[in-house]
Amino acid sequence: MRSCWQDVRFGARMLVKNPVVTMVAIITLTLGIGANTAIFSVVNAVLLQSLPYGDSDRLVTVWEKRPDKDQNVINLGNFTDWKEQNRVFEDMAAFFDLSANLTSDGEPEEVPAQVATTNLFSVLGVNAIIGRTFSPEDGKPGQPRVAILSYGLWRRRFGSGPVVGRKLMLNNREAIVIGVLPADFAWHLKKSSMTGKPAEMWFPWQISNEMRERHGRFACAVARLKPGVTVVQAQAEMNAIGARLEQQYPEFNTHWGVNVVPLRMQFTGEIRKPLLILLGAVGFVLLIACANVANLLLARAAARQKEIALRAGLGASRWRIVRQLLTESVLLSALGGGGGLLLAWWGTQALVALSPPGLLELAQVRISLPVMGFTLGVALLTGIIFGLVPALEATRLDLQGSLKEGGKNIGGSVRSHRFRNLFVVAEVALALVLLVGAGLLTRSLSRLQSVDPGFNSRNLLTMKISLPSRKYDADPKIIDFFKRATEKIKGLPGVTAVGATNYLPFTGPYSGTLVEIEGRPKLPPGQELTTGVCVTDANYFQTMQIPLRRGRFFTDQEVSALRHVVIVNETFARRNLPGEDPLGKRVTIYMKDDNQPTEIIGVVGDNKHMGLDSEIEPMAYWPQAELTYSSMTMVIRTSGEPATLASPAREIVRELDGEQPVANVSTMEGLLSKSVARSRFNTTLLAVFALVALILSAVGIYGVMSYSVTQRTHEIGVRMALGAQHHDVIKLVVRQGALLGVVGVAAGLAASMGLTRLLATLLFGVTATDAPTFAVVAAGLLLVVLIACYVPARRAAKVDPLTALRYE
Repeated sequence: MRSCWQDVRFGARMLVKNPVVTMVAIITLTLGIGANTAIFSVVNAVLLQSLPYGDSDRLVTVWEKRPDKDQNVINLGNFTDWKEQNRVFEDMAAFFDLSANLTSDGEPEEVPAQVATTNLFSVLGVNAIIGRTFSPEDGKPGQPRVAILSYGLWRRRFGSGPVVGRKLMLNNREAIVIGVLPADFAWHLKKSSMTGKPAEMWFPWQISNEMRERHGRFACAVARLKPGVTVVQAQAEMNAIGARLEQQYPEFNTHWGVNVVPLRMQFTGEIRKPLLILLGAVGFVLLIACANVANLLLARAAARQKEIALRAGLGASRWRIVRQLLTESVLLSALGGGGGLLLAWWGTQALVALSPPGLLELAQVRISLPVMGFTLGVALLTGIIFGLVPALEATRLDLQGSLKEGGKNIGGSVRSHRFRNLFVVAEVALALVLLVGAGLLTRSLSRLQSVDPGFNSRNLLTMKISLPSRKYDADPKIIDFFKRATEKIKGLPGVTAVGATNYLPFTGPYSGTLVEIEGRPKLPPGQELTTGVCVTDANYFQTMQIPLRRGRFFTDQEVSALRHVVIVNETFARRNLPGEDPLGKRVTIYMKDDNQPTEIIGVVGDNKHMGLDSEIEPMAYWPQAELTYSSMTMVIRTSGEPATLASPAREIVRELDGEQPVANVSTMEGLLSKSVARSRFNTTLLAVFALVALILSAVGIYGVMSYSVTQRTHEIGVRMALGAQHHDVIKLVVRQGALLGVVGVAAGLAASMGLTRLLATLLFGVTATDAPTFAVVAAGLLLVVLIACYVPARRAAKVDPLTALRYE
């Protein structure tokens, strides 16, 4: 221990003695370790920490699937059979999202809610922190209506006060609060959510016999595996049950199967791969930082040859000297790790703050003990990695030559030169891989943002209004409310058009169903035609500026009274009526109890719905009278900034109904921007890491070239004394650096051809081997290499031959 402490003290003195080298190394390591720690803190919170449910590894979601979609909402009849026939689950629960208007205890508010079978919380292994969760009797006829609150809603709306037993007005019906869930409970399946938000309130659900009929799919299911049962075994069991149900109900289940997904995979499936790619990217940054510091230590070791030779001459073993040098490098990495921890703390806060809402639901992202352990491990590992080669090279010396009075103090072995060159080549190669990845994502994002959504998103304000069914208990009341709201809002200064729809693009999934063309034979089960279904008012298409391709729009009479008419998009006409004139054709859309044929009166242009990168599917638009929805999103086109109309529009709704809340107020451009938020976030982070890698690589090349110039001062002086011109010297130095750059770029291109394929699923409109991106990045990196070489080359060209010849 005494000798180790001596090594630490001597190492600290050596670091203080060389402040410039020390500071450059610490800053370099701080960048590399800090970036790794920040990304690992996110990876730890998202992919490694246990979920806030009891025995969460045994929880799975269960979906229906069809050939073109692995995760589809489920039919309750199928769910009942799954629950009764399976032998792999302890229990299964069903649920679906909706909105609830809370009109007591403050301003009216639309709260995202969930209706769930009473066993949901027992399946999840979650208990209330105040009160209780559902009992089997809750939700049955004659029982009081009850509700459970999220911790966030309890604190925000009720100030963390007594709430159990409190009566709330929800959708104009009284409900009694029976419990509050834990603060870390988050239960939100984005793929199926009709609200787009995590639920803040839960209601009990008793599945009736009518709901178990084989028509319609709208619910979700979660299940708990029995102890010892694997997901693979559960999938095999559910496949068998699904096959039996397909044979038993061919009209409904042909070509429909079952998909079992581990709950963690359900939550992290979309972000897992980008996070792992980013973690790999910062790993590259750290390797570049290590290569830079290793080069610094190689140069410093060459300058300390006489000191090391003297220690060896006095009897120090090679291991003793290596240990001393490794101690210095570990001290450097420890200081870099400390700086990296501070940088990571700031970087983690920045990641969560800068990530778009809903992209990283990371209340648990913080610098925790596992993260600090990771940082300590990275710091020690990097200290050993970047210190080992310089330490071993420093102890490979000619003892007699090094101890001579005239021996070189600056220089180094041929092996040292080769190692430095190898580090530079590795830096350039790693930087090129990151730059190519960032370039591909940047091009992909540019292509994505240039996609035409099929409507004009500029100057559009959107706001959702959900009318309570108890108050608006008839279709004419609902239609009349939205008609009056539309007329009044249209009268506001600056408003040019107002429309409404039940499923606004870029806000979540829409309904889909079967469709039949009148006059055609009935298709076999599993081969039926399908379509999405939206409901609109008479002004929706004009307000959104969705072009009319053929026919006409809805009239006010068709919106107010049943006329059995429908408008379809171009994809519907192309797929379901190929080569035919769709106008006047009659189609039966199976969305109601009484499905009557409706006449196609118009064809509108295709528009994106789920995202700019989503495939356009057939879509049928019904007027409100055909299928009246109590929840509609109003779209308001303005002549100026749309956000300024939010408050006046809210006031109009309040004038019409003082208890009616308005939700999801946003501009359409904001929704479009949010739809590409994940791509933008991934691109930004990878671009930042690539830029850091580029800077570190340029610094590394500059350092090696500067050191090379210092080594060759005598040689350069001789060349200039013999008649070499300035440009000859510049060419000599630049050629050496350019050769290293070319080799590094070639190695980087080879590595990129394989590694960028990992990005394939994140790209849009660009291949993982996009030649222009590779060419531009390679040329740009070579240019940076040449610039980094040119600066020391110019300094070399200014060497005074007389001074250089006296250099030794």
